[in-house]
Amino acid sequence: MSPAICSVETARFCPLDYGFRWTDDWYDYDGKAAETAARAARDKRAAELKREGFTVKKRTRRRNLLSMGGIGSGHPHIQLFVPIYYVDVVR
Repeated sequence: MSPAICSVETARFCPLDYGFRWTDDWYDYDGKAAETAARAARDKRAAELKREGFTVKKRTRRRNLLSMGGIGSGHPHIQLFVPIYYVDVVR
């Protein structure tokens, strides 16, 4: 008998999606508030999935170097280190 095959689906919650915005010639970003909002969104989604009966695993990758702007975007190129929060669902 072959082992059971399960699939894992992952949702990603990046702080840049929760507080980054371009201004006229630079950007506005409150890193701590954005990290708190992204983590809260991840935790909320994990709780919803648990209530629906799924097996859920929360995880974090602490230092991810992400680039924003650059050639052709109309904004300067910047790089930020941010944590990314994940929720994995095993089906």
